[in-house]
Amino acid sequence: MEPLLKVEGISKNFGGVRALDEVGFTVYPGKITAVIGPNGAGKTTAINCISGIYRPDSGVVTYQGNVINKVPTHKLAQSGLTRTFQNLQVFTSLSVLENIMVGMHAKPGREFVACIMRAGFAVREERIIKEKSMAVLEFMGMANLAHMPAGQLSYGDRKRVEMARALVSKPKLVLLDEPVAGLNMAETEKMGDTLEDLKKQGIALVLVEHDMELVMRVSDTVVVLHFGRKIAEGTGHEVQNHPEVIHVYLGGGGKELGPIA
Repeated sequence: MEPLLKVEGISKNFGGVRALDEVGFTVYPGKITAVIGPNGAGKTTAINCISGIYRPDSGVVTYQGNVINKVPTHKLAQSGLTRTFQNLQVFTSLSVLENIMVGMHAKPGREFVACIMRAGFAVREERIIKEKSMAVLEFMGMANLAHMPAGQLSYGDRKRVEMARALVSKPKLVLLDEPVAGLNMAETEKMGDTLEDLKKQGIALVLVEHDMELVMRVSDTVVVLHFGRKIAEGTGHEVQNHPEVIHVYLGGGGKELGPIA
């Protein structure tokens, strides 16, 4: 299987702080790669470099065989690379359906003026976007909330809206920044089911998460960062028993990797 994403030796500095120090890993279609570590380990910086929000100071990010270090975010979205954010980015004054439709912004090829004038082809395109957005809401079990203002949703449902918006354009790779942070046990279980369903559909996921039970349940590969440096990579079992991981997170006295705060 050919890699979908290759991160090779990327580094990122913010002033005198080295947020990433030659980090690398590979992501394959239909696989879930978890990136874990304590706050400040460089997890979000890594996916910001992959998604075009930051440009790495050194190293190479390759997606579908092409170097994307300098590719803008909207171009990456057009090519099938989408993401969610640690801090919710939901438009509270729009309906749930309208929030999902925003995820198709990079796909339509119609000019702004044609949309404003309600040209026939623009109206047809909008109808198709609505149909695709409703299909994603049905997949997420949220079709009954389509016309509710997003600002009235619970925190957990807003998380699911953001996930649905990242999926509506039928991406090949989705970067998820703490998708279950703040969710209760039932909501976390439901999100885990969704991640496994996406994996079965062949979508690759990069999962930044603190919930170790979820990470060990769904991930094919786990990458551990510490102070911007990769200290371990492997299956959940291999990472749990990695000497440096045990030393860093459990002081050398434990046998299993527990929740990383």
